[in-house]
Amino acid sequence: MFSKGTINRIRRSVAIRLSVTFAVLFTVGFTALFVLLYWLLGKQLTQRDEEAINTRLEQYAYICNTQGWPGLKLALTLNTGLNTLLDRPLFIRVLTPNGDAPVLNVPKDWIDKEGKLVLVPDGWGGWAEQEVYSWRVPQDQQEDLIVLSKALRGGLLLQVGTITTNRTTLLKPLRRTFTGVTGAVVIVGFAVGWLAARRAVKPLQGVVDTARRIITTGALDARVDEPKRDNDIAELVRLFNTVLDKNASLLRSMREALDNVAHDLRTPLTSMRGSAELALASGAAPAMHDALADTVERSDEVLRLLRALMEISEADSGMLKLKREPCDVETILRAACDLYADVADARGQTLEVSLMAEPLAVSADPIRLRQVVVNLVDNALKYTPDGGRIVTGARSEMRGGRAGALITVSDDGPGVPEAEQRRIWERLYRCDQSRSQTGLGLGLSLVRAIVEAHGGVVSVRNVPPPGHGAIFEVWLPE
Repeated sequence: MFSKGTINRIRRSVAIRLSVTFAVLFTVGFTALFVLLYWLLGKQLTQRDEEAINTRLEQYAYICNTQGWPGLKLALTLNTGLNTLLDRPLFIRVLTPNGDAPVLNVPKDWIDKEGKLVLVPDGWGGWAEQEVYSWRVPQDQQEDLIVLSKALRGGLLLQVGTITTNRTTLLKPLRRTFTGVTGAVVIVGFAVGWLAARRAVKPLQGVVDTARRIITTGALDARVDEPKRDNDIAELVRLFNTVLDKNASLLRSMREALDNVAHDLRTPLTSMRGSAELALASGAAPAMHDALADTVERSDEVLRLLRALMEISEADSGMLKLKREPCDVETILRAACDLYADVADARGQTLEVSLMAEPLAVSADPIRLRQVVVNLVDNALKYTPDGGRIVTGARSEMRGGRAGALITVSDDGPGVPEAEQRRIWERLYRCDQSRSQTGLGLGLSLVRAIVEAHGGVVSVRNVPPPGHGAIFEVWLPE
């Protein structure tokens, strides 16, 4: 059986959709052509028989108009070829104005085998015995009766008819052949459509594969092979490669500029920090000692700011290097809580890890994943009042047909206003209620950048009333 993911890929495949469409159109066209051919062939057969009978009807009508219907009967008796057509015997009769219907010729297979003797005028004033047979039309589901009529002089009506093979029966081998060929037509149509569609969408698949490779590995030098034919798809591939070239050039320029700025700032800051540490070690005056200590602290903050900015830029540009390996989520959570245990105890806060029903692991960079949890715990501690409670936990959760782990960090602080829940992930953004808190405003931005680099999703929501606080959620694919 196919998995759900395989079924979704088949359903979304443009090549398969085009193949099915081509096969359907090919089959519909073939069927329509057969129906038209079937109808034309049946019509031609019917028209052929009617034209042949009509020709013989005109001949009989001429004899009747010139010699009367007894003359026609005599002619039929003398020339037996007149009462047959296409090796089929003809039924011929004349309807008179007084209602009589003399039968001039009846096919032998229409006549009953047993006849009866009746007296008829002999034409000399006497009577003669004549054997009279009854007749009927031997028509069944495989035969059709064709009868044509023509008005004659004196109010007579001449009728000529014959039995022909039913068109449905006659064309039955053709229908049987069509039924057997239809399956082959569908298979051939799908195969031809598949080959044509694969050839048409192959460059598009190259675009998809290249984009996925860039997103997954950060290989900005990846490009799509241009098709040999010069068409719209080839133009799309060329434009896509041009966009990639421009983006790569822009990212290189930004990275070089950022590296230069970081280097230019880091060097004097490091030198200034070193000088301050030397002055502190030499035993400066108390006032100078405090000033130098503040200088060292501020220098560390600026260095952390530069380091965070560089990491966020690398993650956003897809150049953040990740060393993925199986990571036990509970171990990561407990390590983060142990790191901040003293800070929580100092404020009387409770920091705990909720019990997990079963071990849960994800493929991630353990250092970066620990960085994500540490930043979320640090953020929760800042906005949770003294004596508050912070709970971390994780559980399995399916999203978009993919299995993953949902890591949560909840607190009982004031929560995040709905109007600012999207903006807190921006660089250097700090909402109004956080103005009094220390920090660089980059912690949540770094969390978002690292999570998205892993192919995950990060979000925040408030605890529904009557409770209060915020719940930060990080979903990572397994």
